[in-house]
Amino acid sequence: MKRSLLVVTLSSLALAGSALGATTYAGPLQWGAGQGAGSSYSSSWTGNYFFKYGSGHDSTVTFIDNVSYSWHATVRNTSETTYTHWWASNVKKGYCRANASYFWGSCAVMN
Repeated sequence: MKRSLLVVTLSSLALAGSALGATTYAGPLQWGAGQGAGSSYSSSWTGNYFFKYGSGHDSTVTFIDNVSYSWHATVRNTSETTYTHWWASNVKKGYCRANASYFWGSCAVMN
């Protein structure tokens, strides 16, 4: 019962993000420590979000440019939503990484 409620909740978050111009690139899924995911490259991405079911789960979000492959505007925390913004017009992708295991979440970029 809890798992189905969780999937419905995360799916709702993903759909709500879609309505706001967000593109989900990972999840909803159960994450393991060190597991990461990346979006497609675009110059229009400005926001990157890791939506988690509950707080206390360590995660990182960042942008990776397609020239030096450097990380930009990196944020790491245990909040229910970890997010960052990078307003540069560079071509970039959103990247999210779990630093803890056994939690459910989704990652999305926004333009």
